[in-house]
Amino acid sequence: MDQGLAALLGATVGVLGTVAASAISSGATRRQLEGQAKVEHSQWRRQLRRDAYSAFLAPANESRSALKTAARALIGEASDVAEADRRLQIAQDQLVLVQTAWASLAVEGPESVEQAAHSVHQGLHSMHTTLLAWRDSEGAPDRNVNFVERHAVEVTMVSERLGRFTSAARAALDD
Repeated sequence: MDQGLAALLGATVGVLGTVAASAISSGATRRQLEGQAKVEHSQWRRQLRRDAYSAFLAPANESRSALKTAARALIGEASDVAEADRRLQIAQDQLVLVQTAWASLAVEGPESVEQAAHSVHQGLHSMHTTLLAWRDSEGAPDRNVNFVERHAVEVTMVSERLGRFTSAARAALDD
């Protein structure tokens, strides 16, 4: 074989080897960057969900607390309707925030968290409605025993629903 041809063949093999190594390296770098982008996107989505879950949970707990305080103001002979009304208004304001946060959860998901949040919202709304009816029946001869009992059941239900929401949210964040 001619020396010139051997040199040309050697150079061609060298160039092809360099191009192949570059292509392999470029592909590996691209896959690494895609993997890193997926991880970063996943972390970003997790943070969005965590923020949405917290934005729901905080006013839900505030609403529940205000409703329980309103009920305490209505119990007994010396009920404090003004204090109950004040607490009911606080609860209503927090329920508006709960509703807004629930709308975000419907988008952020997953469905299990959204359904748990919806259940909490319904329970809080039911508590609020019961307390309004209780307040409006003030002075009833049966001392509003039915409302007291119903409220006690609703407090338990909302607490359980908040627990289910928290568990669903935690599970969704761990996925």
